[in-house]
Amino acid sequence: MAGWVFVVDDDMTNLLAAGNILSQNNIRVTAIKSGKKLLAHLKNNKPDLILLDILMPEMDGFETYEKLREQEKDRDEEETPVIFLTADEDKNSENRALQLGAVDYIHKPLNEEVLLKRISNVLENTSKIKELINDATIDGLTGFLNKSAVNEKLLSVCKDTDGALMILDIDNFKKVNDLYGHDKGDLVLKAFSDIIKTNTREQDIIGRIGGDEFVIFLKNFKGENGISSLNDRINQQLAVKMHELVGDTLPFNTGVSIGVSFIPNDGRDYDLLFRKADTALYQVKQHGKHGYNIFSDSMEQVIEYDVASKDEIERISNLLKENETYNSAMWIGQDAFSHIYRYMLRYIRSYNGTAYKVLFNATPVSSDMTKVEFTECMKKFGTFLSNSLRKSDVMMQNGINEFFLFLPDIDEQYIDSVIGRLITSWQKLDFSSKINVSYETEIISSNSENDGKRRSGDFSKK
Repeated sequence: MAGWVFVVDDDMTNLLAAGNILSQNNIRVTAIKSGKKLLAHLKNNKPDLILLDILMPEMDGFETYEKLREQEKDRDEEETPVIFLTADEDKNSENRALQLGAVDYIHKPLNEEVLLKRISNVLENTSKIKELINDATIDGLTGFLNKSAVNEKLLSVCKDTDGALMILDIDNFKKVNDLYGHDKGDLVLKAFSDIIKTNTREQDIIGRIGGDEFVIFLKNFKGENGISSLNDRINQQLAVKMHELVGDTLPFNTGVSIGVSFIPNDGRDYDLLFRKADTALYQVKQHGKHGYNIFSDSMEQVIEYDVASKDEIERISNLLKENETYNSAMWIGQDAFSHIYRYMLRYIRSYNGTAYKVLFNATPVSSDMTKVEFTECMKKFGTFLSNSLRKSDVMMQNGINEFFLFLPDIDEQYIDSVIGRLITSWQKLDFSSKINVSYETEIISSNSENDGKRRSGDFSKK
């Protein structure tokens, strides 16, 4: 039996007796003479168990216990198990001790066999509980909090703690898995986790919320300069690590995209903060990846671009190059899409081509679905569409729940089979029952009689 036990008693004889019993059985012991000194000592030390005497001057055991729990809550610490000690035979004291939440109650004078057995039981049970909690809350691959655990924690923390909420996504990670296998992908995730650990503080909260997506809450973090510096370090270190893992053979760029919202500027509701950070993340993804963006209200407005600048052309070119090695539709942002769309329209009018525009609109089945859950479903839906379409197709996400597709070289007789195939594949997905999806199609052709014909339907039936 091992462990570290604090014994708190104003009577030196009792402290010596407990200390001798425990130390002779290989248990580390710290003797403390008052509740006030215990609270002070706990600010920098964390024992496995506290033996706390009830009858002490100035601050008795019950008051000490209550202040201990308040202190742990304020410091966001796990509760330390407490066994009360007393020479009082009053049953009311024992009942009060257990009602407060003590794990046990031992009478003085101390019996060595009883004391050791009670301590052993508490330490073993605490260890088992920690293992169960760890299994339920920790992501096994990265060692970070898993999705449910970090969301639950941040729901509480964001209410009363200022800071920066960051969502991080590894760019082109799916391509790593597809090209090199999931074992290599796991190595990339572990390496990325190590990079995050070395660039964050112990007080920060980190969780893995998806395959290659992470959330970090930087407590009491305010400045954009710090975000910029953190983004640069993470991207530089990941580039080095990717070179070590796969060499110079990677046919596409990898990096990290980061979306940020600030507390209290963007509110204190975690779901809302997450959505805002996620909106900022999408802006990064749509503008070339490998960078960061901080949420602003303007991001929720539709912006039209009439003239393509040199930077925009270069950004679109990079997106096209990345898609050369990947057999799926090109999923791009509004700015890039607007230019590609105009070009394709001119091409169809000039060379007697045909194409289809398709708009998908999604809504949650249940009104109880949170914004975080709906956002996650929309990411999955977007990925499903991209992977289900051709390499020549182009798609854009318009807001959180709409996807606009441009399908070139599709004749009118084939559009129904394309939509039917999407519906069949969709209905096999585990999250399809949570989302209602409707669609509208419109043909584009050089034939003015056909141009503009529309059809609509939904994914609940073929």
